Amino acid sequence: MWSNFKPTVLIAMSLFKPDAEKTLQKTLDAAKSVAGRLVTAKTLLAERHAAANELARDNADDATLDEAKGKLRAAQIRVDTLSAALTETDQKILQLEQELVAVADKKQREAAAFEIEKTAEGFASAAADAVTSLGALALHTEAMARFLPDAADLHSFALRAKAELPGSIEMLLMLARHYTDAVLAGHNKTTLPALEAPAPTVQTQPVPTAHVFTVRDVAIDGIYRESNPPLPQHQVSVRREVVHM
Repeated sequence: MWSNFKPTVLIAMSLFKPDAEKTLQKTLDAAKSVAGRLVTAKTLLAERHAAANELARDNADDATLDEAKGKLRAAQIRVDTLSAALTETDQKILQLEQELVAVADKKQREAAAFEIEKTAEGFASAAADAVTSLGALALHTEAMARFLPDAADLHSFALRAKAELPGSIEMLLMLARHYTDAVLAGHNKTTLPALEAPAPTVQTQPVPTAHVFTVRDVAIDGIYRESNPPLPQHQVSVRREVVHM
C-alpha cells in the first residue's frame, strides 16, 4: 500500500531533478486521495447492504427492492473501481521507488568513482615527480661517489628504486582502475573507507634535576684532580668550580 513508502526515498528525492520528484509526489497524493475515497465507498456499500436487507425483511414491493438493488450494485462497482485504482497506484509508487533508489545508487557510485580517479591522478603526479627526483639523485650520487665512497650505497639505492618504482606505480594505477570499474558496476561499496586519524603523540616530561653537590676541580702542582665523582648525569646537575692551590 501507499503507506509503506520508504522515508529514505523521500530524503533522497533532493538528489534528483524536479520533474521526477513532482511525479512521485503527485502519485503519492493521488494514492492518499483514492485510499480515502475507498474508505468512504466501503462504508456506503455496507449501508446499502443493510438497507436492502431491511427492505427485504419488511416485504417491500419489487420496485423498491429493485431500486435498493441498483444502489447496492452502484456502491459495489465504486468499491471495485477504487480498489483497482489504488492497486495500480501502489504499483506505480513501487516502480518509482525502485527507479529513484537506482538513480541515487548510481549517483553515489559516480561520486565514489570520481574521488578514486582524483586520488589516482594525484598519486600518478606525485609518483612521476618521485621517479624524476630519483633519476637526479642517481646522477648526483654517482658524481659524489668518485671522491666520497660513502655515496655509493645511496647511488645504488637510487638506481634500484628508479628501476622498480615505475612497475609498482603502474600496478597501483591498474588496481585503482579495476576498483573504479567495480564500484560503477555495483560490486564494491559506494562509500570509501575514511582516512585513519594520526596516532596521538605522547610527550614525556624530562626528569627533574637538582643541585646535589658541587664537584671541585683541584689543581695541585698544575695537575687537575676531580674530587668525589658525580652521580649519573640524568639525575644530578653538577656545578663545577675550579680551585687553585
